[in-house]
Amino acid sequence: MCVDDELLSTYLDGELADPWKTQVSEHLQYCSACRLRLGQLSSLQKRLRVAELTDSEMRRSKDRVLAFFEETKFPTSEAKRPFWRKKFEVKLAPALLSAAAFVVVVIGSFVFFSANTPQGQEILPGVVAPIDSEHIRQVTDLGKPNLGMFSLEQIIQHLDSLGYSVKIEMKAVTPID
Repeated sequence: MCVDDELLSTYLDGELADPWKTQVSEHLQYCSACRLRLGQLSSLQKRLRVAELTDSEMRRSKDRVLAFFEETKFPTSEAKRPFWRKKFEVKLAPALLSAAAFVVVVIGSFVFFSANTPQGQEILPGVVAPIDSEHIRQVTDLGKPNLGMFSLEQIIQHLDSLGYSVKIEMKAVTPID
């Protein structure tokens, strides 16, 4: 199995510890592919050393970059202005998009919540416009109906309407105190 480029680069830099350094050097003696890759890495390393900038070249570039940032991003004349006198730039596209969204929301709310509904037309189910004492209904949640909710007379009438014949017998009558 061959040695990867990272291990070869570490070997080339002289940073590989002793047991692995010995194994890599032994591998390089019989593997021509790894020797070729080590030669390529070595030539790349030499070209990079030649391409390094000198201190004077780096200083000129650094000064040019800092001058650019000072002119464009940190202007000294506006730094002394109070907050309310500073210039604020607003790009046209986001401003137009925001204005259009606002117009759509306002028009949509007028259409949806319009008070121009015809008299007597229901806005929501069970709600009639205009609401007055004739249109108020009491709604109670009765839940699941049970026999205790109805009187004996209501139960008999319901069974009679369904077609059942009902016969009632009384065993005794106890007066209520």
